[in-house]
Amino acid sequence: MKHSEPYRALEAEPIRRLLGVLGLRADEQTVHRILRHADMVLDWNKRVNLTRIVEPAEVERLHIADSLAFLPHVGALDAPIVDIGSGAGYPGIPVAVVTGLRVCLCESVGKKAAFLEEAVAALAIDAEVFGGRAERYADEHREGAGTVLARAVSSLPSLVELAAPLLRSGGRLIALKGSPSEEELHRGRAVAQLCGMSEGSLKEYTLPGGDESRCVVVYEKVGRPTVNLPRREGMAQRDPLA
Repeated sequence: MKHSEPYRALEAEPIRRLLGVLGLRADEQTVHRILRHADMVLDWNKRVNLTRIVEPAEVERLHIADSLAFLPHVGALDAPIVDIGSGAGYPGIPVAVVTGLRVCLCESVGKKAAFLEEAVAALAIDAEVFGGRAERYADEHREGAGTVLARAVSSLPSLVELAAPLLRSGGRLIALKGSPSEEELHRGRAVAQLCGMSEGSLKEYTLPGGDESRCVVVYEKVGRPTVNLPRREGMAQRDPLA
């Protein structure tokens, strides 16, 4: 992939260092794609509300690093990956870039889905965009995913319910969280039992180059749900099972 245009905000070297710290590939094409994606986010954000994070240092830390720092803590991801509530493409696009795995970016807001379509085409990555809610994607692609990713989307009970019908047996929900409360973790475990998922394991870590604490909560599909899933669109958020 040849490129000559300057990036509007971010520099290549900090991204290269970040990838090195995380033990991820940091070749020129990978760095370029991550920067090009960030460039497109900032450009589109002038017209479409994709993100409130627009300062270069914050984009690097709170979008890019936050999308990738979990990878050393969860082992190899199984494809295909579904990124639910993908928004501006974080974490799905950086994950697709660094892993080379197929990712579906699931986004129900039309303007955001349109951005994702343009980004996938510009970056030439192995990804597709589904312009709809996770429940509808589950109706059309039941139990086809190896991994479901969710970052800053919803509470753990809702995420477990949304992920369960998407995942094949042995597939995992990987939920990227700040610091979930004990109540949220407890409710997530209760919903997991109803949805044929294992209780969540939790690993805490700090974002590289900063002191922001994060945790990744992982659930595995281990059996059949005892409730009919997916429920109607929006029910997982409006009326959680637990």
